[in-house]
Amino acid sequence: MNRAVRQHSAASDEAGARVASRPPVTGRSATWLQRSLTGSSAPMIAVSALLILLIIVEILTEPNFASSSNITNLLRTSAVPALLVVGMTMVILTGGIDLSMGGILGISGIAYAKLRVAGVPALLALLLTVLLGAAIGFGINGILIGRLRMSFFVVTLASASALGGIALLWAQDKQIDMSQDALAAAIGNSVIGTVLPYGAVIALGAVLVAGLALRYTVFGRSVYAVGGNAEAAELSGLRREWIVPCVYGISGACAAMAGVMTIGRQTIADPTAGNSSIVLYVVAATLLSGVAVAGGAGSVYGALIGTAFLQVLSNALALRGFNNSWQMLVTGVILLMAVYFDRVRQRLAASRG
Repeated sequence: MNRAVRQHSAASDEAGARVASRPPVTGRSATWLQRSLTGSSAPMIAVSALLILLIIVEILTEPNFASSSNITNLLRTSAVPALLVVGMTMVILTGGIDLSMGGILGISGIAYAKLRVAGVPALLALLLTVLLGAAIGFGINGILIGRLRMSFFVVTLASASALGGIALLWAQDKQIDMSQDALAAAIGNSVIGTVLPYGAVIALGAVLVAGLALRYTVFGRSVYAVGGNAEAAELSGLRREWIVPCVYGISGACAAMAGVMTIGRQTIADPTAGNSSIVLYVVAATLLSGVAVAGGAGSVYGALIGTAFLQVLSNALALRGFNNSWQMLVTGVILLMAVYFDRVRQRLAASRG
């Protein structure tokens, strides 16, 4: 009997050792979950899946969603935010945020209108307007933030307020009729064929150029390096004091072009066109698909997908009779969720490291 007890005990010890040697299931699951959530493309894939699901639901439940007129309108209204996210993505990748985009958009629209009223040819007026936006972004925001090391929040917020005031003073607090301007109408309202707006083509071209530049050029790699670790980037010889002004210049140029597009959409130059809601919308779209709040990670393609998701969602709400207030509420909630999940991803990545 003692021998049987000893055999049973030995067998139990051996079984216990085998069980103890197995890795816990929860640990494996947690490791897989961490890899899934902290992967660089995880947010973009998730938002892409949600976008596809939303489109399918809308096609099945809303008869007007897939109509050619609604698709054209969706693409037309997406052009301005899609162009703005190009500049915003580059700024956020360096660890900043450009709150002055709305102010640049508004004053650029007034500048273009004033140039056209003065008899300046349309293409030259457009070029000068874009250069004005780039100069504001580079020479004011970029220099103050990149070279003088001032807070991006304070600088761009102050710029937004000042530019909004200048636009109102310049326009004498009035809207300027631009219904006869053919170039602005083409950029903001006209379509190629029957469905594709010119503005959407311009925005998509800007996204492709920016995506290629960020991936394949020295400047693009420098943008990621500055946002990932500014001190290490400077120690390796990168000139942060010039890279940062350049991205704010690009942001300003995108905002200026968006200002002319907005004129074409509204047929007027409105000094208040660049209100704060458009900036909130663009930031939400940029962060939604994985552009890191702290900089150094993300892509302009992901920002475009985030824009597409928000635009389709806004269109779906409008088709169901929800007004602008609900769309702003949804955008604010999505922005909070995007920032929260970005923080969760950072913590998971840190715990893996």
